[in-house]
Amino acid sequence: MSQPFELRRLRDFGQTINDSFTFLKENFKPLFKALIIICGFFIILSMVSMILTYLNITNVLSGPLRVDLNSYDASYRPVRIIVLGLISAFFVILTQVFIMLVTLCYISVYLQKNNGTPTLPEVWGYFKYYFWRVLGSGILIFIILVVATMLCFFPGVYMFPVLYLVIPIIVIENSSFSYAFNKSFRIIKNNWWMVFGVIFIMSLIVGVSSSIVSIPATLFVRGGMFFSLKAFALPAMIIISVLRSILLLAYVLPAIAVCLCYFSLSEEKDGTGLLDRIEKLGKPDENQSNLPSEEY
Repeated sequence: MSQPFELRRLRDFGQTINDSFTFLKENFKPLFKALIIICGFFIILSMVSMILTYLNITNVLSGPLRVDLNSYDASYRPVRIIVLGLISAFFVILTQVFIMLVTLCYISVYLQKNNGTPTLPEVWGYFKYYFWRVLGSGILIFIILVVATMLCFFPGVYMFPVLYLVIPIIVIENSSFSYAFNKSFRIIKNNWWMVFGVIFIMSLIVGVSSSIVSIPATLFVRGGMFFSLKAFALPAMIIISVLRSILLLAYVLPAIAVCLCYFSLSEEKDGTGLLDRIEKLGKPDENQSNLPSEEY
């Protein structure tokens, strides 16, 4: 019988990467069931917006080379493509945020149940509970990153791993944004490169996977400049958009990895896992599904 996956323990860079895949493998079915059911609607919206964007780009590039600049349609098409592109990017980012939130809620329930498998109603309950807090925190994080990057590029780079830990702290500890922000700075001290490296590698894996799927779309759009491919445009764009939308689920990996970084850093700074094990000595093993108390 395999040992239960231990969240609260020290991990180095390699262990964090390996354990992220291990946790995903051991919880693949219940985790992806929650992701598909809760995030499915937004994945479909991302898919539809991608299809419309690709089709409009293909129609423009496969059209006649000479365009009447005074034509209303000619001046409107680039604007329409930009608008559709922005809408598509918005839905993709929103879907990524929801995938991260569902993953963190799953891990939080997993921890509360002492490594017990979370059920869909439990994950959905946590998702509803943290939705607005995480959404508001996400907007604040975006503003802070934009301001830091505008002041100078390097402060923005430095803040990125720090702010990446804020949402996991909010969900795992049921804390406020200010508490999570301060704790993120405290626990990442002397470990910035490790957290940055984990986020970079996991994001690179997801990015490369997405890029591979995007290659056929790029070739198809470029080919439309020289050949008439309108007959194949709709089925090709649907297939490519479906694949790219499904690959959005791969963002579960960075979410798991950054969560394991949080557990490792908390264990190093506060010894939370050791204290929890000492506190449970002599007590019966109970699966707790209630939300944790507030921490400030």
